[in-house]
Amino acid sequence: MLTKWWRFARQSVSIHSGTDVNGTIEDIRENVEIRRSNIWLLICSAILASIGLDLNSSAVIIGAMLISPLMSPILGVGLGFAIVDRNLLRRALGNLSLATALSIGASFLYFSLTPLGELTSELEARTTPTLLDVGVAFFGGVAGIVAGSRSKKTSAIPGVAIATALMPPICTAGFGLARGNSTIFLGAFYLYFINAFFIALATYLISKILRFPARAKLDEEQSVTVRRAIIGLAIIITLPSAIIFYGLIQKLRVDRGIRNFVNTEIRRDDRIPIRWDLDGEPGNGTLKIYCVGRGSEKTEMDLLRAAMARYGLEGIDLRMMQMNVPRQDFERLASTVESDVTSQLRLLSDVVERRQSEIDELRSRLDAVSAVASRESEFVRQLIEGEERIENAYWETPATTPEGESSKTTRKLIVKFREGVGPGAVRAALAEIERASRIFWPFEPIEISEETNKVVEETETPKN
Repeated sequence: MLTKWWRFARQSVSIHSGTDVNGTIEDIRENVEIRRSNIWLLICSAILASIGLDLNSSAVIIGAMLISPLMSPILGVGLGFAIVDRNLLRRALGNLSLATALSIGASFLYFSLTPLGELTSELEARTTPTLLDVGVAFFGGVAGIVAGSRSKKTSAIPGVAIATALMPPICTAGFGLARGNSTIFLGAFYLYFINAFFIALATYLISKILRFPARAKLDEEQSVTVRRAIIGLAIIITLPSAIIFYGLIQKLRVDRGIRNFVNTEIRRDDRIPIRWDLDGEPGNGTLKIYCVGRGSEKTEMDLLRAAMARYGLEGIDLRMMQMNVPRQDFERLASTVESDVTSQLRLLSDVVERRQSEIDELRSRLDAVSAVASRESEFVRQLIEGEERIENAYWETPATTPEGESSKTTRKLIVKFREGVGPGAVRAALAEIERASRIFWPFEPIEISEETNKVVEETETPKN
């Protein structure tokens, strides 16, 4: 029974079925070159990513990830190691180096010329890689090579390009280079190197699992040496990110402890903490808390320092910075500021409501004018199509007052008849048109006139 379940489980998670081994190898081998159109895609992707980082726009950054061709040479490195294809490995490493240099150069050029160039949150987020970034790169690489090796391609490849995020960190490195900031450059380049290495490592492992045919055979000693080198390099590359991750966890723990300590031990009815800062490292720094209201005596300070251990703040000194503002004055000031802000918001709300009512009124007027114009156009269209004796018809533009408003005169329709239509036929047609206008506008008189030579002369533009 257990054997049957084990066989079922293995078949359920197996990735061997549906694998196109030869097609995958050829596809990676063909796309590993950064030449011709791929160079254009690479530079455009680097510029787009730089703009997105500069504008703090996630949408633009995602677009740059999708068009970046950086993934192909990295897959080529992993595949070259797996199938012992030295030619593919050399080509992949060379093209990856070229793509990296071009990306840094394009981003360096952009950030050297941009009038913005501030350290945005998108840029800052790519300067401190942690152990989590290693996981993102590795599992993104696994998903990439598994999706790419299918005989029927899946929709997972664009998601892999977004998840692994190769272009943003290399462009952040270009930002650090343009600003002369070695910390930003090294942190961002380290993140890029993590992504590239672990995507290649994932490609190597999946290629081995799928048993891609090797171009050359290594003896046992060489195989052991390659495996040890890969494991050692992975540990060396991962170690700094693990240290950064540990420091990040410690900082979050200390920040949470300080917040709980301040809200539980410091905040009282007669004492209000305004802000707090931690100077130095979490293990041996000084916590400065700025308060208004009642001060703290030496006995209370000793009790507070002893209580800090319960919040995980051992080794941190405590200093209470008393501000020379009585609690009542601070509350009065806060109440005044709140009242002023509320009044300003109320005024802004009134202005917005007035503007909205004006917009609604203008929109209703525009709709009315559009309805009238549409009705007039429809009447003229039916008139010309239904009466062969009429050559053209148009509405005479109402006269305007000096203030720009239309005069309250009866609207006038000018009708031009074809040549050869006699006076009797003209009068009969005008009478029919007048009856039709009463159907369209039963409560509004419409003046119907025949176009005469005088009207034509007045409406034509004089020629010099």
